[in-house]
Amino acid sequence: MTVTRAAVAQLAQVSPSLVSYVTNGGPRAVSPEARERIERAIKELGYVPNPVAQALRGSATRTIGLLVPNAMNAFFGELTTEIERQLFVSGNTLTVGVTNDDHDRELAFTAALVARKVDGIMAISSHASEIVQKLADGNTAAIVLDRVPRSLTVSAISVDNTNGTREAVAHLQLHGHTRIGCVGGRAGTESADERVEGWRLQQHASGYPVSPALVSRTDFTEEGGYDGAIALLTGMPQEERPTALFVSSDIQAAGVLKACYDLSIAVPQQLAIVSFDGTAASQYMVPPLTSFRQPVEAMAHQAVTTLLARIESRETRVEHLVIPGELRMGDSCGCTDD
Repeated sequence: MTVTRAAVAQLAQVSPSLVSYVTNGGPRAVSPEARERIERAIKELGYVPNPVAQALRGSATRTIGLLVPNAMNAFFGELTTEIERQLFVSGNTLTVGVTNDDHDRELAFTAALVARKVDGIMAISSHASEIVQKLADGNTAAIVLDRVPRSLTVSAISVDNTNGTREAVAHLQLHGHTRIGCVGGRAGTESADERVEGWRLQQHASGYPVSPALVSRTDFTEEGGYDGAIALLTGMPQEERPTALFVSSDIQAAGVLKACYDLSIAVPQQLAIVSFDGTAASQYMVPPLTSFRQPVEAMAHQAVTTLLARIESRETRVEHLVIPGELRMGDSCGCTDD
């Protein structure tokens, strides 16, 4: 049998409205004595507020929506898991929409989340500005993660893609590589463009080749990594091929390793590889990847804290936070062979 708010009020000897003030955090104050009786009655009866009814009355649903491009990408999986954990600890739940990087799906998920009266939405999207505009029209709080347009009008959280990539490429240069290729993400995706720019800047600063022939732009998928590696390793004479690759994501690096296997190219003896993301899965590849680690825990914490503050007060300052990561060593770069 469902326990009602009226039953809690009767046991606590207060009005139902006071029970509502306690469970919803307002809008009026409740005396310590009444609050204690209400909380004791809630615990005794096992009362759980109805989130749908609260939403219909205009109260907070304590639900956050998250749009992610790909459920198979280990980085997005780790970030989603950490966001959900931190939201749960703070008394909130998470609803996830997997968009497959499809703009129509993004808009459909956005409309559905707004219709369900989520308190806020986190978006990882190549069309973040358009999604933010849709949410602004409906007055839904938002924050953008990972792929951050410069003109964005809401708060955003991302890793330092450009400098992180420069650190990764510099590590390959320390191994003596000068002709370093780049398997980049899809052009027009902010994080992908920043990583390719980091590769270009580091190579240029060292006086090493930055020819377009050394860059392949593909999707952030295993297939994309495979196709990008095949293009770079078979599309030019042997003497012009790269001796090392910077790969824009761990999921692409899995495809790059498969391409190397199919081409009988030994990693790292014949081709050194450093990637970006630093996921747990990267350490179980063969060989384990040297990869620039995105600080998932810190990113999730900042995202959750910032969005909840925005939900609480729309006067919160808009900030674009760029968080540093770190290069984590594996065997793919050649360190163990030096």
